[in-house]
Amino acid sequence: MGRVEPARLCIVAEMAEAVRALGVPDADIRERELDGGGWMTGCVIRLGGEEVEFDVMHHERSDTAVRLFVEGWQFEHVDASGLRQLLVNILSGDAVIRPERGFLRGDRHVLKAVGGTTVHEAWSEAFVEERAAAWEIRLLPAAGS
Repeated sequence: MGRVEPARLCIVAEMAEAVRALGVPDADIRERELDGGGWMTGCVIRLGGEEVEFDVMHHERSDTAVRLFVEGWQFEHVDASGLRQLLVNILSGDAVIRPERGFLRGDRHVLKAVGGTTVHEAWSEAFVEERAAAWEIRLLPAAGS
């Protein structure tokens, strides 16, 4: 693999810190190279009796921005400096999932959370409340709100 670039070290460190902050001391964070000059790193952790998978994709053309995948949710243009906070906020319940109705694109759900100084949004057209994971259920608004 050769020399590991500083952006990769920073991103992996942010992921490891997020996992520790969520109470998982020794997550198996794995990395792999992608075609076209990028790489992906991720892990599966156990939270509240459930497995939660998240991955971070980085392309060499981007300085510090990454794409974050948390289960079926995809966040674009996440700055590495806000990655830890974003992951912790999502998985600890400090975020929200709301339905969104769209005229041209149809109905979908939006997950909003803060990472650094930015409010990030991820969309899912496949999210179904009846099949939601425990961490997702905590992000749904209470009935009637």
